[in-house]
Amino acid sequence: MRKLFIILYLFLTQVTIGQKPMVLSEYLNKESLRDYQIYFYHDPDCQFEISAVYSPYYNDKFQRFDLSNEELGLDEENIKAGDCLWFRFVFDNRSLDRMTYHLQPGLFNIVGEYILYQRLPNGLITQRQAGFNMDPSEKDVNISGSDDMRFYVTPGRLDTVYLYSKIIEETSIPEITFTVSSHDNVIRKDKLRRLTFGFFLGIMSIMILYNLTIFLQVREISYLYYILYIIAFIAFFVNKEGYIYELLHQFTAAPINVFLLQVFLLCYLLLGRAYLDTRKNLRVWDRILLLGIGFIAVGLILHLIVLILDSKGIRVPDLMTVLLMSFNIISGIASLSLMIMPAFILRNKKFAPATYFLIANLFLIIGLILSLKFYEVPVVGKHWLELGVTLQIVTFSVGLGNKINLLKRDREIAQQRIIMQLRENTALKDKVNRELEDKVRERTREIRLQKEQIEKQNKEIKYSFDYAKRIQSTVLPPVDVFENLFAEHFILLKPRDIVSGDFYWISQKENKVFITASDCTGHGVPGSLMSMLGITMLHEIVNEKDFNRSDKILNELRISIARTLKQEGKPGEQKDGMDMVMLIYDRNTRKLEFSGANNPMYIIRNKTMIEYKGNNMPVAYYDNMTDFSRHTIQLEKGDRVYLFTDGFPDQFGGPHGKKFKYKPFKELLLEVHERPMEEQRRILQMVFDEWKGHLDQIDDVLVMGLRF
Repeated sequence: MRKLFIILYLFLTQVTIGQKPMVLSEYLNKESLRDYQIYFYHDPDCQFEISAVYSPYYNDKFQRFDLSNEELGLDEENIKAGDCLWFRFVFDNRSLDRMTYHLQPGLFNIVGEYILYQRLPNGLITQRQAGFNMDPSEKDVNISGSDDMRFYVTPGRLDTVYLYSKIIEETSIPEITFTVSSHDNVIRKDKLRRLTFGFFLGIMSIMILYNLTIFLQVREISYLYYILYIIAFIAFFVNKEGYIYELLHQFTAAPINVFLLQVFLLCYLLLGRAYLDTRKNLRVWDRILLLGIGFIAVGLILHLIVLILDSKGIRVPDLMTVLLMSFNIISGIASLSLMIMPAFILRNKKFAPATYFLIANLFLIIGLILSLKFYEVPVVGKHWLELGVTLQIVTFSVGLGNKINLLKRDREIAQQRIIMQLRENTALKDKVNRELEDKVRERTREIRLQKEQIEKQNKEIKYSFDYAKRIQSTVLPPVDVFENLFAEHFILLKPRDIVSGDFYWISQKENKVFITASDCTGHGVPGSLMSMLGITMLHEIVNEKDFNRSDKILNELRISIARTLKQEGKPGEQKDGMDMVMLIYDRNTRKLEFSGANNPMYIIRNKTMIEYKGNNMPVAYYDNMTDFSRHTIQLEKGDRVYLFTDGFPDQFGGPHGKKFKYKPFKELLLEVHERPMEEQRRILQMVFDEWKGHLDQIDDVLVMGLRF
């Protein structure tokens, strides 16, 4: 039997001697097979079997794979989808070491199925499989979508390998090529490629997390589009490198690549539009960009349709394929042009972010050109685009930071202008007063008499104001009411003028205590009139009409104000009303009801502040009126409850003349809440006066603290 095998082997060697063998050695990394090293046999019915292949009869049926020879019929008319091609390769292993080699179909070899057959010295025939329709887990080598098939030739021996190929519609015979690489070379290049791409992916991931943090802080829309742009690029490159194919080959067909490219272009235009702020800086170009965004959105829909048809196995018409190809070319060129032109225009207008935008896109263009030019250079040549994108995204990040600084500076300048305007108004007022005083001194006795009469009237007005203040003080609840109902409390009320538009009110019915802190529209006399009106109406609603729910009280108070002030929502009518907090405290159950109109309530419990927000509407006629909501809170012993109007947080002051704001106000309450209530009031008074400094008080101030 062994002699028979030797005779058969010698016979096959002589038969195939006309086919030029490919020499294998330990120095071989990667080498292409020439047409004189590839022989083929066309099997239209796919009836040819490996047992027949190894028979002497069929050996002379194989022909040289010479695409230039028209007599061979290597075209689409003779070889159609469903046919089979058999290839024969002869390898002469002159290596001294035992090495495994890879037979590698070319990049554009789209074949439904490959089966590599090799007969071992003991007569056993091994099989290795790959192909376009093959599940990655069943392939001989599953590396980024490759169709590599391994084979082994004993050192010093000559061996023949056969390859079965199933032709499909996507197969292009003229593009069929084969290369041979050593197994070590394939693994080494794959590790280096994964390391390079992993470095790129790591940078992109860090950029996403970093810019996501910034977006959550500043809420600048450019950062959101920037993050989406990076994600789109990552998706495109992960698919481009074939890593998705290793798990889900059905999602890596050509339509997916083009679809991801369209997603990337859409994110690019959205980022550029927000980054350059064309809606504000270049309105004409902004309209053009919107048309471009719509154009690409239509392309996305068309590609999505193609993906759905492709997943269902429906062939896309050739006209549709040509249309989409043209669409892709136009989209790519137009997207880059639409963003670079306005960037040049804005750069000439000294808009700093435009310079960063141009530099970032220059990196992208250079990376694209180098990637196309040096694509065949091993490892590095295929990653120029990733390098260009990385530099582009880093430059975008620097530019976005610069843009945020510009926006911050503009806001500070605008705020300084407001403060300067206020100071100029104050200075102008003082100047006018001085001029009036000088003129008064120069007047005649008649004018002096008029002055005396005016002074007398001023005294009467001052007396009226003082009397109004006494009336308002009388109407406000006395301090002992709070002392009888609560363990501790404080009330800080600082009117901007003599009388106040801010007021507080308290009433007790059986076991329930009704408390409110309110900010009426206006201040001075108008505000005080509104406050008197509010106190009167609250007394009527709670004590006479027996309303005992916080939300119902605010609803009824709104109706009373609208009816009294004749508010019907007509254009031009006054929008007077109140921002307030209404509390109802049940002394038996220690439950607290809360309803608010534009104003919140703070509860400090166990050194932690809990904020309850009211409805975003005043107690008055409002365009989008709804019923007020109600919160029920179970109070615990030692809870501190704080009610306030916006006068304290909105006060200008400090070293830069800015508003005090709500965050520092919360921190101040947390800092002092454990002190006695009266001491808290003194600290708040002191902080407010120091913050205000020499600036005028802009509004009435009311802060109430209650300890339960």
